Amino acid sequence: MKQPHFLIRLNSADYITLTGLIFSSTAVICALRQQLFLSVALLFLAMLADALDGIYARYHKLERTFGRYLDGFMDQILYLIVPALVFYLSGFNGIWSLFLLLMIACGSIRLAVFNEVGNIDGISGMSYPGMPVFWSLFILSAWLLLRFVLPPLSGYLLLSTVLFLFSMAMLWRRPFYKFKHLSVIIMITLLGSCVFALLHFRGFYVG
Repeated sequence: MKQPHFLIRLNSADYITLTGLIFSSTAVICALRQQLFLSVALLFLAMLADALDGIYARYHKLERTFGRYLDGFMDQILYLIVPALVFYLSGFNGIWSLFLLLMIACGSIRLAVFNEVGNIDGISGMSYPGMPVFWSLFILSAWLLLRFVLPPLSGYLLLSTVLFLFSMAMLWRRPFYKFKHLSVIIMITLLGSCVFALLHFRGFYVG
């Protein structure tokens, strides 16, 4: 029997997952150029791709172990590595960056557990085990907006507290709410992307 040339054959759901990687990688380039609002706008589009790949895979019966692991790796980049970079480049660096390392470590553990157990039953139906990592993007969005009004030290103290609580919540053994309606997911991600794209193109700067 002829052996395939490649390790794995990707399906259409995998390509949707990898679309999120394209957005996330472009977000890194924008962040390194100090285009932080545009970087977040791209992360929201990557979040949309992350939401759609699972829905698409379940609808077309394309679910498989490889897809779950690929999605987990993409989540680590999208919700942990790139947001940590944007936080760092926005001024949350030095000793404060320890909270970013904590977030990445706890988020990585949470993603590894999720790959094993998947969704769990909660009061409102299927729920996440531990606080889902995608909340990092909402925290990052709030942080960049609050920098317009908060003094630097107050902002750093607030963010360090929020990141610590977020890190602990990702490891907390309890169900967390899971967005279930596609229309809500599309609305949140596209609205977030549009808001931060508008801030970028209107010339607002995070200093």
